[in-house]
Amino acid sequence: MVPSTQEHDEHQRRRGPGHPSMLAVTAVLAVAVAVAAYGGPPMAGAARSSATTTSPSPATETNPPVTNDAASGPLVPTSDPFYRWRGSLAHRTPGTVLRTRHVILAGAGASSTQVKAIQLLYVTTDELGHRTVSVATVLEPVDATGSVATRLVSYQTAYDALGARCDPSYTLQTGKEAEVVLMLRYVAVGDTVVTADYEGENLAYGAGQQSGYETLDAIRAAERWLGVPESSTPVGMVGYSGGSIATEFASELARAYAPRLDIVGVAEGGVPVDPFHNLAYVDHPGTPWTWVIPTVLAGIARGFGIRHLDKYLTPAGIAAVDANQNGCVGSYIGLTTGQMFKPRYRDVTKVPIFVRLLDHLIMSRTGTPRAPLFIVNGRSDPVGDGIMVAKDVQQLAHTYCRRKVPVQLHIDQGLNHGQVAVPFLEEAQTFLTQRFEHLPFQNGCSAISVGNSIAPIPVPSSHHT
Repeated sequence: MVPSTQEHDEHQRRRGPGHPSMLAVTAVLAVAVAVAAYGGPPMAGAARSSATTTSPSPATETNPPVTNDAASGPLVPTSDPFYRWRGSLAHRTPGTVLRTRHVILAGAGASSTQVKAIQLLYVTTDELGHRTVSVATVLEPVDATGSVATRLVSYQTAYDALGARCDPSYTLQTGKEAEVVLMLRYVAVGDTVVTADYEGENLAYGAGQQSGYETLDAIRAAERWLGVPESSTPVGMVGYSGGSIATEFASELARAYAPRLDIVGVAEGGVPVDPFHNLAYVDHPGTPWTWVIPTVLAGIARGFGIRHLDKYLTPAGIAAVDANQNGCVGSYIGLTTGQMFKPRYRDVTKVPIFVRLLDHLIMSRTGTPRAPLFIVNGRSDPVGDGIMVAKDVQQLAHTYCRRKVPVQLHIDQGLNHGQVAVPFLEEAQTFLTQRFEHLPFQNGCSAISVGNSIAPIPVPSSHHT
């Protein structure tokens, strides 16, 4: 349940003043997750094309030379042949590593003397169940030895993107990835980090199951590259805001999709549990979050292969979706549903195609996590943190408690979405370290009561199509 003021004060005392390195990056990361641009103008051109076209000979495609000119900087993913695979993927197992390369990190705290950075092109699955490819970046301590057991942290960044220039694999090389500081904190204590371009080749922002598949397959690819056993290498998962989408859906899907992975803990903060409720929360001109509406609409349409959005949209809505097609978080145009949709489609709960898609993306419907969960959300107004609905997050936690998953839930009173990010990510590292060290987990389920209903909406049968 939502903690009392006394409980919140105790929570803050338990957190303490924070690690010095965290205080140093608080401003940077808070800006990043509070809708700051990841840098550079939106990329011109369409999203990446499919990687499963007919190909030259396998011998040529297995590992062609791929280089970046250090003087000009890394190539954007749409121009970088490393990202493209032209061979058939029909018989490739998800998690298979197709290609590797070493890269140089850039940005705050990044140093080649502290960390090895390797990128993997790997086989994965899209929202519709088709084989595809994506890229993961593995950050390994330079002094890692075979005598120390590998502890793998799957870190999902909040890149909230429709443009490939925003992919973590690219921003880590350009110095525009604010969350690299947090990743390197794990590396500094001996953990290995894997971070995926979990939105995939088509940058399907908001397509939850796809982000989950691609996160899990990045873990499997990293373990295969590292040469560590899948069933006994402990994995901790963490993500905030957009990163919580990939983290949550990966935790839901793991039992069926990647049952051999040894996931020991899942930390997620700022969680968009029920897209119907999130949409209603930000659907007014007084919020800075209206950009989510056309952006997520475009991302979900990509993930589910919907090519006829224009029939539902006003000219202003079409223009907003078109303008956002290649952007990064912080560069989007926002409109309310009243401005975006034609009058007959403005109530999305009455439009069958939207109901089917959004029902599918309600969290907890895909599966049940196996590992303990640490869930955090802010509450700066009666509803939530400005975009995430606190009672939805509470209900997600309650749902998993009923399914016998151990959960700790913290609702941080008085903090908005941007303000919760850094304290959450600091506590998430403590939580995952405790799971790696097999320390007792204090299950908070006895104090988590029912929240909002997050049941799916019945698909209407009407003249709307």
